[in-house]
Amino acid sequence: MKVHITNIYGVTGIGLKAQQAAAEIAKRDLQYQELGIYFYPVDSDSPDMLRTRLDGILASVSPGDVVIMQSPTWNDIRFDESLMNRMNRYSGLKKIIWLHDVQPLMKEAKREFLSRWIELYNQADLIIAASQNEVDVLRSHGLRVRKTVIQRMWDCQVSVDRTLVPRFQKVINFAGDPSNEPKLTFARNWKYDNITLAVTVNGGSWAQGKNIRFLGWYNNDNLLVNALRRSGGFGLLWSEDAYWREYMRINASYKFSTYLAAGIPVIVPSDIAESDTILRKNLGIVADSLDEAVERVAAVKEEEYKKMAEDTEQFAWLLREGYFTRKVLTDAVFQVFAD
Repeated sequence: MKVHITNIYGVTGIGLKAQQAAAEIAKRDLQYQELGIYFYPVDSDSPDMLRTRLDGILASVSPGDVVIMQSPTWNDIRFDESLMNRMNRYSGLKKIIWLHDVQPLMKEAKREFLSRWIELYNQADLIIAASQNEVDVLRSHGLRVRKTVIQRMWDCQVSVDRTLVPRFQKVINFAGDPSNEPKLTFARNWKYDNITLAVTVNGGSWAQGKNIRFLGWYNNDNLLVNALRRSGGFGLLWSEDAYWREYMRINASYKFSTYLAAGIPVIVPSDIAESDTILRKNLGIVADSLDEAVERVAAVKEEEYKKMAEDTEQFAWLLREGYFTRKVLTDAVFQVFAD
């Protein structure tokens, strides 16, 4: 028996980064076999061409193996459905779907496709979900898969400069580009004179006249986390957009893990899945509003921040070493064979 994991190529962004990082850990540490999938316009394939493409992807798979499908593939849902249908032809194949993102819950315009995605998920033997909240939401919309494993957090395997110790600063860092992103209006409307917002972009007229500074844009995670360490203060996971805020309640954020891997304490909404971990482990601030978060940062004492940063640095080791990925993949393969 072999265990396989899909991996996407040819697409940019966090989706690519998370899938490739997970596949790398699976191959390196657990000896899983990669099933490479290229991002492409599905409409360009005839039915025969698509079948040939899928047979090529699954060429190393045998009956009785395990396939972990990282979902979505970011191709059209028809591709994901076709891949699942092709896998269903293998006798005794155990199919695990790892939910990186649920597209209809990310964007309201795609909500009408939720039932179609759930029918795809229902063909799996086991689901890896970001949180129990995610499982509960999907079950309320028809998910029937009995076996689930909870991921909790993304790993972020980076090399940090240990000579850079996060400093006690009245600074809130935000990794992202708020210039034209609807769910990030809070950054464009930053109104706090006592707390600086440090943003990982090169600049922008939208920040003129506001207490905002720029850290620069980084395509490399190692450079990004060291820029955050150098900046000090806190890392912010936030949105004022109601639909995205609801999605944050159920998903695992790569940005969240990036802050922690950098060794800086985080600021998160009180209703996200891992807010209790932040409180129990002393990894940052949990707040119900941005006003509250800013007030809490303004009130933090230096000794309090240093202890928070020390606890964050200790926890960061798990993320940098791939602990969560190894655990969720091992648990999933074990559980898929359990009675």
